[in-house]
Amino acid sequence: MFRRLLTSSLVMALFLTLIPMPFANAAAIEFTDTVQAQLNATADRAGGTVRGKLIKQYDDFKSERKEAMDWDDRISSLRYANEAKASETRKRISEIDKDKIRKLEDQLQAAKTKYQPLFNTYTALNKQIAAAKKLKDKTLSKMLQSQAGGMKLLVTLGREDIRNKQAALTAAKKEKTSKAAKVRTILSEIESYKSKIKGDKSAISTPNKLMTTEWKNFKTAVKANESARISDTLSRLLTLSGQILTKKKSIYSHEQKIESIIARANAQLK
Repeated sequence: MFRRLLTSSLVMALFLTLIPMPFANAAAIEFTDTVQAQLNATADRAGGTVRGKLIKQYDDFKSERKEAMDWDDRISSLRYANEAKASETRKRISEIDKDKIRKLEDQLQAAKTKYQPLFNTYTALNKQIAAAKKLKDKTLSKMLQSQAGGMKLLVTLGREDIRNKQAALTAAKKEKTSKAAKVRTILSEIESYKSKIKGDKSAISTPNKLMTTEWKNFKTAVKANESARISDTLSRLLTLSGQILTKKKSIYSHEQKIESIIARANAQLK
């Protein structure tokens, strides 16, 4: 029973790690009606330009939060599309000139099958000639050599045909290897952008944490009707929000670069 519960817990934990969390600490910041009402009340008490400033700061922060989540959706959508396309491109690499190479392999095998009886007969005839020479049977040796002479040209042409087909197959395989290497080289450019994305995500972590703290300070200031403190916290929240937006736009730009790289790789496969 304990083992079953432990297994279930592990499975659930793994499942939770797979659920995308595009906006860290998103649940910590909620624009509730209560917060809005408290802010409005404080702003009304302050009046004048202070009122307008507080309302604008709050609305701007709400707008930027929504924009940040919109960027999350765009980033996720493009990232999943890029991953799917990159995976498909890598699969297509193994398919490069597949039909062409199979055709050349079939032609080579057909040639070998076609000429093998001729080669076998020619080999057997030369063995007979050697045996006749050992027996010092000049008449038989002369007759066999005459037959071998008549076959020699056909054998030479057959071997040349096989060599040509083998050369064509080898060249096609070499060309496939070259094409595949070129596509893989292009796709390898993705790694540098993934590294940049990782850096941007890491850079978002700090302002996200600070934003959670500032939001708590903001709610405390709102409850206390401290307009100056509210304005200060909103100012800091807007600064942090702006930093996050900049990084999210950067991440999206990197994903666009990856999209372009995949497109260039696919162009090599046409």
